[in-house]
Parts: sequence; structure tokens; C-alpha cells
Amino acid sequence: MSEELSRWYRGRMVFGPFPPFEAEEAEILEREIGASLPAAYRRFLEAAGGSHLEYAIDIPAGEPDSETLGFNELYRLGRGEDGDYGYGTLLGEYRGGSSGWLAAEVPLDGLLPIARNGGGDTLFLDLSPAAHGHVHAFVHGLPGWAGPRGQGLLTKIADSFDAYLDNLLIDPDMAELTWGDVAGDDPAAPWRRTVEAWLDTGLPGWRDEPWANDRPRLPG
Repeated sequence: MSEELSRWYRGRMVFGPFPPFEAEEAEILEREIGASLPAAYRRFLEAAGGSHLEYAIDIPAGEPDSETLGFNELYRLGRGEDGDYGYGTLLGEYRGGSSGWLAAEVPLDGLLPIARNGGGDTLFLDLSPAAHGHVHAFVHGLPGWAGPRGQGLLTKIADSFDAYLDNLLIDPDMAELTWGDVAGDDPAAPWRRTVEAWLDTGLPGWRDEPWANDRPRLPG
């Protein structure tokens, strides 16, 4: 397991830890799902298949009433740290989806779950021949007092995993929370410098925001 804090891929910062890519595990997964992994997603796994991708995307894409949501918890190729295909692994999530709550909400035939967020919203790759590699998102419905989306929604958000990455953005609320966790650290601390690089690239002008300037800084 690599101890790198982050890696860059297509201009997006992927956070570790980074399990090694094992071609044998990709073959095991492909045999069970009965389809090949989309090329763009496999390239991502080979180069930067880390644990978190702290970005968001508009859902439904291009709609005036879209919401900005992220799917930051990436599922892992191969076995988990406990040595099993369990929670948080691609194969474990694929196996569990057919018998879990998700099956009651989403027609899972031909879909491979690849990421989730803390609210249980899930990101999928389409493995069907006609739409191989398309990226879909399932988001839960909200109670009436919380917003206009009363029912769960499954929607396509990108034609490929590369296109999905290219459309990601840093949500300003997440930026504020993340910076608040490191603002008081030593300016030379590796994690703080990592967060600064993430913000500098994905949210230009963030240093001028009030939340970036209202916390005491350690001398640099």
C-alpha cells in the first residue's frame, strides 16, 4: 500500500492510500461481472486508483434545478485490508448490490457500482454493450422539507469516466470545511500543502475568500 498522500490524474487530485494495481484482480472482477472494464476507468485504476476523490458534479447534468453532489468514497479493486471482497471493494459492492437496499431502488443489470458518498448516493459504470463506459449516478429522494427531489433519481452524468473526471469541480462548502481542518497547521505540514495544491488547482481565487483568511496562521 503506497503511503503517498495524493496523485494527480487528468488535472484532478486523488487522495490515498493507494493499493497497487493488480491485473489479476481486474480479470477476476471482469469474469464475475461478465464484461470488460471500460478502458478509461481501467486507466484510472492503473494510474491513480486511490481512496477518495474530493470533488462534486451537477446532477442532473445541464438542468437548471441541478444539485451539486460528490461521490468521494472510491471502491477498491481487489480485496480489502481484511483480505476479503467486502465493503468498499468493487467486487464486494457488486455482489452485495443484488441483495441489498440498492436493488430495490435501482435496476442494477449491467451496472457496476464504483463510488459512494456519505449519504449512500452511488456512482455506477454502465457495462451494457450499447452504453459501455457511460457513468450514472443514483441519488436518494429527499423529504418534502429538505428539497424538491422527492424520489430517488438514476441519471446518466457522463459518456465516459474521463468525461466524468473532466466535469468535476470543488464544492465551495467542502473547500471551506477542508481548509478549516488544516488552516492552523504548520504551513510546511505535508497535508496542509496537499490541501493547498488541491484548492489552487480546482478553485482559483479561494485564497481571497473570507473563510480562507479569518483563522490564525502559524508563522511561516
